[in-house]
Amino acid sequence: MAYERFANGGLSSLEAAIDNDDLALTVKPAVGFPTGGNFRIIIDNEIMLVTDVQGKTFTVTRAQEGTSASSHDADAAVFHVLTAGALAQRDIEQFATGAVAARDAAGQAGRLYLPKEGFVSQDNGLAWDMMPYWRMTPPASGDFTWINQGSATVADMKGMMVLTTPSVASGENIRCLVKSAPATPYEITVAMLAQSPAYTTTNVSQFGICWRESGSGKLLTYGFGTQNYPEGFFYTQWANPTTPTNQFVYTAPWSWPFWIRFSDDGTNRMVKISADGVTFQPVQAPQGRTVYLTADQVGVFANSWKSTLAARVVSFLHWSES
Repeated sequence: MAYERFANGGLSSLEAAIDNDDLALTVKPAVGFPTGGNFRIIIDNEIMLVTDVQGKTFTVTRAQEGTSASSHDADAAVFHVLTAGALAQRDIEQFATGAVAARDAAGQAGRLYLPKEGFVSQDNGLAWDMMPYWRMTPPASGDFTWINQGSATVADMKGMMVLTTPSVASGENIRCLVKSAPATPYEITVAMLAQSPAYTTTNVSQFGICWRESGSGKLLTYGFGTQNYPEGFFYTQWANPTTPTNQFVYTAPWSWPFWIRFSDDGTNRMVKISADGVTFQPVQAPQGRTVYLTADQVGVFANSWKSTLAARVVSFLHWSES
């Protein structure tokens, strides 16, 4: 890719006249101009984009930025100019977005690439350096409805949806934020951070994602917690937000942030977790979408039982549906 180029002292003149449809011109000399595209020149009142340089010959795209193509006489002045279009293109190239696979080759130090998936990268002039930042799409609290709110609160702050659940003395009490499930097939990826996630005496997760059947009030939760301090990933069936009916625990090392991906293809449900937000591994075999419940709602939750040291605070950084 030819990036927008800039140089000092780009001033010359046409070696020969050009018509309004010519796509190449020759200057005398080319000293002071960039040695490759892309850059902008102006001749009389016409702005052109130079896309290639071969010695003194410039390949050009005519009539840029609202100007009109016209004929230009030999010896007409040729200026290298900084224009609104050049500055706009520079911004685009400095902060490009798209799929990781579509990222341009490195070569212009300082650029950032913000992928739709994967980590933000910075061009060091020779290669792309991966930076410890994900491109997040935070959920908005206004898109969700409370189930068993109690004294829990939610707020949108600093690019996160923050769910806070004050402690209760005893008994499971999950505070859920749910919305209508997308049409199948769908896949939802969630990233979160948690404060005071530790305490549980049963195989019940303390924060994570949920499926809900609105007619019966049944829930399925998948998320993180501890079982007498060892860390784990838990799958729980709930008759309601305070009554777990069946619990399962899976060994899973923790990393920050926590990543969960859950999906429904119209036949099976699937849940996966990730340490890096890129590589996801299933936590169980595909499960029929009508096992225990048929979900018409999806969401997130935090458990308020025995977060004795402080309120449990879960910051949801990312919610992406596809």
